[in-house]
Amino acid sequence: MKESEWRLDLTAEEIESIDAALTKFEANYEDLSQLSSLTFELPAAFSQRLRKLSDQIYKGVGFQLVRGLDPSKYTPKQSLIVYAGISSHVCPQRGFVDVDGKGVVAHIVNVQAGGRGPTTTAPAFTNSPLSFHTDNCEVMAFFYMEPASSGGETILSSLWQIYNELAAKRPDVLYTLAKPWIFDSFKSYDFQPPRHVQPLRKLDSDKVPILFRFSRYGVLGWQRKRNPDLPIPTQAQIQAADAIQFIAMKNAFKLPAKKGDLLFANDMALVHAREGFEDGGTLMKRHLIKMHFRDPDQGWGIPASVENEWKTVYRSSEPDGIRKEIWHILHEPGLEEDSSVNG
Repeated sequence: MKESEWRLDLTAEEIESIDAALTKFEANYEDLSQLSSLTFELPAAFSQRLRKLSDQIYKGVGFQLVRGLDPSKYTPKQSLIVYAGISSHVCPQRGFVDVDGKGVVAHIVNVQAGGRGPTTTAPAFTNSPLSFHTDNCEVMAFFYMEPASSGGETILSSLWQIYNELAAKRPDVLYTLAKPWIFDSFKSYDFQPPRHVQPLRKLDSDKVPILFRFSRYGVLGWQRKRNPDLPIPTQAQIQAADAIQFIAMKNAFKLPAKKGDLLFANDMALVHAREGFEDGGTLMKRHLIKMHFRDPDQGWGIPASVENEWKTVYRSSEPDGIRKEIWHILHEPGLEEDSSVNG
């Protein structure tokens, strides 16, 4: 795979136009929910260059990395404006990232750094490795605000390669994945009850023949143990989880991301994981901001069987059809509990 297929380097002129768009947006708008390709104005040629990334995300290698930004020159709010503004020219529709269907940004940090945070949490919010999983969206994005002192690399792997190898060598695993599973939330069930999931579904779509939604954490737990009142994972399910991890790692691509990079990954075509990392004594040094997007123009229609799931992520948040978004400028203690079960 050629680097030119998945990486776009911003020119000095393009960075200047991003800063100009930021200045103009700040002068005319207060609400970050107003961010769009119309309100974050970029030169037509640059906008079209960004727009073409969507073709690679949906029809090509499945991910794109935009390089050249320096988040240290922006305030936290400005970083979000730049992030969402650029993204609106790539994939114009934003999704929610929390179980409430309100927040559009998630700060991925080690909340247990220095022993000051919660004693248990989801693995995404620690410095431990993450197994391969999906995020239950269409396009997942990261803004690499600050890398770890060592480790912490994002790892991508093709869902199609996983499926094809299982079909050739372990069709029994595909059969297990096509059955109902129960994913624990490891949280108060009043807030986030267990999810009944069919990890693998065939869809009536020529563009998306299968839909794969999986998290090893939701099945096996980690620091938080699975509720004993829930069905114990079967040996077939454990073997399926192991097979996914093994095949994904065998075909994995370790992303050489740097500070300031923007990653857009097709969550319907790729699984992602993370290496463990060290922050060198700096509390919550490694900092990624996650958002969810989609591009309606690509024609990946929403199958009826998953329409409710998609509405949770991409719908209007209010009964009157108005979409109200919450933008968490900084990480606040406890926000990690609003995240859905993944990792």
